[in-house]
Amino acid sequence: MSPDWSNVLRRQAPPLPPPLTPEEIAYDNSPEILAMTGSFFAAAALVVLLRCYVRMSMLRVFGIDDWVMLLAMVLCAATFACFVLRVHYGLGHHMMALFMRGPAGFVNLTKVQYIQAITMMVAISSVKVSIALTLLRLSVQRIYNRILWASIIFLVLMTIACSGTLVFQCLPVRAAWDGSLRPPPFGTGTAKCYSMDTFRNLGLMNSSFNIATDVLFAAMPIPLIWQLQLTIRTKVSLIMILSLGWFACAAGIIKAVKQYYVLTEMDWTVSDSFNVWNFIELATGAIAASLPTLKPLFKDVLETARGLTSGTRSRGGSYKIKDSKSSLGYSKTTDPWNSKEIALGSYASNEASSPTSSKVPYHVRISTQPTGAVDKEGWEAHRKESDEGSWPLRPHHSLGSSGIIRTREISIV
Repeated sequence: MSPDWSNVLRRQAPPLPPPLTPEEIAYDNSPEILAMTGSFFAAAALVVLLRCYVRMSMLRVFGIDDWVMLLAMVLCAATFACFVLRVHYGLGHHMMALFMRGPAGFVNLTKVQYIQAITMMVAISSVKVSIALTLLRLSVQRIYNRILWASIIFLVLMTIACSGTLVFQCLPVRAAWDGSLRPPPFGTGTAKCYSMDTFRNLGLMNSSFNIATDVLFAAMPIPLIWQLQLTIRTKVSLIMILSLGWFACAAGIIKAVKQYYVLTEMDWTVSDSFNVWNFIELATGAIAASLPTLKPLFKDVLETARGLTSGTRSRGGSYKIKDSKSSLGYSKTTDPWNSKEIALGSYASNEASSPTSSKVPYHVRISTQPTGAVDKEGWEAHRKESDEGSWPLRPHHSLGSSGIIRTREISIV
């Protein structure tokens, strides 16, 4: 006996609306859904790819925070692909119009949505972990390090717990997308699922934690940057760039409001506003976390434009070692997974101005290695004051107990 699919529409809500008009049956909001999600995905993908280019090709350093952000971007792409699949199965149409076509399409739509919810949740958590790892590069005080590591551990544990909640929201699992397996009024089966109130409360709890971590990571750059030996203009610009996470926080708040009503919304398939805002939160978080890493690229573009207009651009490369204290751009700080080192990237030699040496680039990597006993309480933060806001160095031990190794690789081109 086939289930009464009209029961699925009730979702513990008021009685069903009157039959649809021909115009309502033909209505399709999917172009707006794909335009909104597609534009945010394209922007996030572009910024993250540029981040990878800067870190790999220009600075020759790819840290654990970059790998985590790359993972988040892969999951973001999978999430957007789920939007495309759901549109194929009827997303953007009125729910009654979907059931007029038969139940199979709605089952497939909710099955893809089930997968999408998992990828979206893990992707958002990955973005936050990447942000925390990036902030660790700036942190010089133990209290901030402990807060950031505690946040990372909390995010990992919360992601595991929420993933289990999403995967096993129904037993058997298939009942999560196949309403016929659920007991009346949804279907004719005996599957056990979370009640609507329980599922909504769990989702709101997860959203609350996400908003709290968004606020933490958006506000923390203020004390971290302000204690550094940088000009006021540089401090303000860095704080503004690193605090772009407030946009993700705003998207998370809007998403939480949508989440409260989504389970009782009769026609949620038309706009799918909850999932759209959830995706906007993911994309804006990835953009905000990656924009600060693009400083060397912007600097290179500006130097190229300046050189083309003035005719003074050096042939030796994009970066040059100078005595000027603002010539380094971004330097790599201590990576929590690697030794203390600064990757200066590919530089032109000081002799690049001569015709015989203009094609001899070399790569520089400076590494500090303590040669004596390390007194952790005696570490000092040596900062280079820069008008460009270069990434400051993490604390180093006194110069008398650490060595500096400089390697020079010469390639004839």
